[in-house]
Amino acid sequence: MSPRDPKPRGEKIHREKLFGGVATAQEVHAKHGFRQACTAPKCKNIPVIQIKMLMLHDEFVQRQPKLAAMIAMTNEAGPYIPAVPTTFGPMVMFSKVTACRVHQKELEKAAAKAPSYVLVEIDRGPGADKPQVQVAGLITA
Repeated sequence: MSPRDPKPRGEKIHREKLFGGVATAQEVHAKHGFRQACTAPKCKNIPVIQIKMLMLHDEFVQRQPKLAAMIAMTNEAGPYIPAVPTTFGPMVMFSKVTACRVHQKELEKAAAKAPSYVLVEIDRGPGADKPQVQVAGLITA
């Protein structure tokens, strides 16, 4: 094999081979992974992207004390702020938005304007070119 030969590729996966030809992997992920329609006003299209915004727990309490107190008081499980454990420390998820293909660019532009202390997690669904990020299923204080 010379350096100019193309790299061997795996078998092409056609739509007919996925889920009996009913849907693509991205369509199945949008329906069952995101679990909500596009959050733009009056839009009920299938989402193609989901953006979550997280902030360190201590930072959230320091920057938004009134909101933090309201969340803690109204939490049914007890007087605490639910947090997601990460490698950076416990983080509070304060925004979760989905968008269809029509509103995707608008949502990405808005997420790019987030402050530096906010962690933005972008999920575009399955694909070889898309990194997979997993969040722990257990939410603790």
